[in-house]
Amino acid sequence: MRSYSIFTLLMIGFTVVTAQFSGTALTEYQYGKLPNEQDDMFNSVYSKLNLNYTLSQFKFGAGLQLYQSPFGERNYINLSQAKVSYQTKSVSVQLGNYNEILGKGILLRNYEIPGAVIEDRGFRSKQYFYTDMLGATASYKTDKWSGKVLWGYALNNLYPPTQIWERRRSDEVLGTEAGYTVGKQKIEFSGLRLKNDEEESYYAMTGFSGTILPTLTYYLGYADYLGGEGKSSNEQEAFAIYGSLAFSLANFGLSLEYKHYEHFLIGTGINEPPALVREHSYKLLNRSTHVLQPTNESGIQLEAFYQPGLFSLLTFNYTYARNRFVREFNYNEWFFEFSGVGIYDGDLKLFADYALDPLKNEDKRISAGFYMDSPLCKKWGLIVEGEGQKFERLDTHVQNYLLGLTIRNKSKFYLGLNTEWSNDRFVSESDKWWVGCSTRYKLNSKNSVQLFVGERRGGPACSAGVCYEVLDFKGMEIRWSARL
Repeated sequence: MRSYSIFTLLMIGFTVVTAQFSGTALTEYQYGKLPNEQDDMFNSVYSKLNLNYTLSQFKFGAGLQLYQSPFGERNYINLSQAKVSYQTKSVSVQLGNYNEILGKGILLRNYEIPGAVIEDRGFRSKQYFYTDMLGATASYKTDKWSGKVLWGYALNNLYPPTQIWERRRSDEVLGTEAGYTVGKQKIEFSGLRLKNDEEESYYAMTGFSGTILPTLTYYLGYADYLGGEGKSSNEQEAFAIYGSLAFSLANFGLSLEYKHYEHFLIGTGINEPPALVREHSYKLLNRSTHVLQPTNESGIQLEAFYQPGLFSLLTFNYTYARNRFVREFNYNEWFFEFSGVGIYDGDLKLFADYALDPLKNEDKRISAGFYMDSPLCKKWGLIVEGEGQKFERLDTHVQNYLLGLTIRNKSKFYLGLNTEWSNDRFVSESDKWWVGCSTRYKLNSKNSVQLFVGERRGGPACSAGVCYEVLDFKGMEIRWSARL
């Protein structure tokens, strides 16, 4: 029989225990300010830590979030989450903080935007950009049946952690969803009750999805307001319709989506219906993204792709959205992109975009640009990106330009210079330059460090169908990200 020392046994036990721990950490240090802020530059630190421990079918988690600056009213240190869950093949139970979706987000959607730290113009206190529920949920599924129930208080991230609990979680939600699958077709029924100090409302939704042909899939969902107290006569006519068709065959694909939302902003915004607007990775286009107005919006999105070769792809997207407030606003956007092989077998992307955006008062908006990642030798490469945009607003011609140069060493080290220029008088009283230098170093598979020095432009940013505001910044920023 083989014998082990006490030290060896302790090390084996320690390895088994620590292997069940996981987590993420993010720390951001800044020395700077908003460019149009009157205060002098100041130091600030934001940090977030989430830890999880797995024991058989159980999982325990806790999170901490803090922000510290010279301004006491902005500072906090809070327990951001605490949860326990039980998971098997058929059963799932979660207590505490959890994330959930009902009816493709039309009734309820929680989300987390990785790496996004937001700072409100009014409260000026930073926080991670996410929403969740605080309560309990349970689900059960078999090959044909699925069902879940949930209860809790939804997080409203319009208010920072410096605000009282009752303001940040004013919406109490009770929801349920059941689904049945027959062959390749599925039907789902969802229900939701919302209660806060202003209203008590009830909603129901039915959804159908499946495969018509091996190359054709579909989804159709309809949600309606059933009644309650506290809503105006117009809001009592609330409903939502969302449908999609997707066709794919060999190297060709086509998708069509339709939306019609009327007064369908639930509570303080616990739902996030499909936006049906293409989410661009290009900076100028992402900043110009049309933001969904679920209180009054209808429209379509058509997208087609064609792969003429093994390493090339053509993409076309058309988006139409109609909003009716005091008058009618019709948003139109046409987008085309080519992805393929560039210089020295590098990656190359070219795009062109034309849009009419009356909500933003941007007429005949033309955008174009490129992204090129070319290897220089075995380990080093050069990334070049350039974008230009112009449109008409109130009889003036607005122009925006962007140029970025980045040297990389495989995927471990990046050093870049980013510049932007604009003559938009909505942004600055005179022509404006933004110049910044950034570097990112990947210490290992779990840790990376980023450094930014200079000035960068803010504005709307969209990710995972959710848009938020990024504020301008001037100064120095260091960010450390880790997976534990």
